[in-house]
Amino acid sequence: MEQTAQTDQQRRRPRRILAIQQISDDPPGYLGEILAEHGIACDTVQAEQRPLPDHLDNYGALLVLGGPQHVGEEERYPYLRQEQALIRQAVEQDIPYLGICLGGQLLANVLGADVKRHDFVELGFYQVQLTEAGQHDPLFEGLPGYQQVIHWHEDVFGLPAGAVLLATSPSTPHQAFRYGRCAYGLQYHIELTPAMLDMWLYTPDYREEIISLLGPDAIGRLEEERARFYPLYRQHARLVFENFLRLAGLLAG
Repeated sequence: MEQTAQTDQQRRRPRRILAIQQISDDPPGYLGEILAEHGIACDTVQAEQRPLPDHLDNYGALLVLGGPQHVGEEERYPYLRQEQALIRQAVEQDIPYLGICLGGQLLANVLGADVKRHDFVELGFYQVQLTEAGQHDPLFEGLPGYQQVIHWHEDVFGLPAGAVLLATSPSTPHQAFRYGRCAYGLQYHIELTPAMLDMWLYTPDYREEIISLLGPDAIGRLEEERARFYPLYRQHARLVFENFLRLAGLLAG
């Protein structure tokens, strides 16, 4: 009976996603391309420029992207309070949620977990290992026990009470988690297109920051990694996001 109720609820959800964008150079990107390919509408709101909706009644899922903001900076970025209210609403109403980087940290914070500065800035191409629970979670169905990801973050989230750890790595134990049936937090990025990656690597301010963090040969190393790992990154990102759309009832199984 419970599964039937969930299926009916999914059928009633609008075939539309709300995406909250934190910064101009981190839009839905590849995820937006996938949504367009499947004919799923996406309303993208740049939080710094436009007010966020008060509720999620018109949406079948919520996607919150990454940015340079930090959890706890609500005085500097008042819209973070609104984002947290929408995230809380998604959790309470069982509306599928996917939080990427800052979006994952905001979910963890809403659920009572600590978000703190990491020991170092994790930046570049990484593989995160799926836990046993992650290997059986519908979000990661079809992955070969790990996911190829891209990192750029200073902060990390703790695991909320009652949440299930889905992915981990030696340097960052909490890489992905699920709370309830369909609220997911990821510490990493899955939305980068080649053009977005070019912007991150070659915009002068970002380029200087990368070199200051990783050394003078950092850009060359990242380009080598890009040639080796980006195709797999893209394949894994599509698989995970389409899995999310299926569990949200927005894409046929």
